[in-house]
Amino acid sequence: MYEGQLEAWILTLVSEGIVAALLARSFGMTPWKAAAAAVFGSLLSHPIVWWSYHELFIGKLGYWPTFAIVEAFAVSVEAPFYRALGAPRWSTAFAISFVVNAASVLAGFAMYAIQGALG
Repeated sequence: MYEGQLEAWILTLVSEGIVAALLARSFGMTPWKAAAAAVFGSLLSHPIVWWSYHELFIGKLGYWPTFAIVEAFAVSVEAPFYRALGAPRWSTAFAISFVVNAASVLAGFAMYAIQGALG
């Protein structure tokens, strides 16, 4: 595991699960099923995203291209979980996956900023 990976994974699971549950009805899903899709999807995607980030970013592609690649991967891997657990269409599954992953990214940026401010 890379430094900070476990904390990031926990933040991802919690934030994505909560956001998915809160938004579920807007996407035509049952809250607990949306939360489960978020958690199961992230259990699968997060280790690959974290490894890929470190392998692609460090001296290879740069931060923003790596960010785009790994987040697109996460959304793509997690969307089938939303579809399997009740998203009415594939477009809906990808939309909720995108929104939930965006929320997780923002939570991560906020946590990073708070840690930096606290020194």
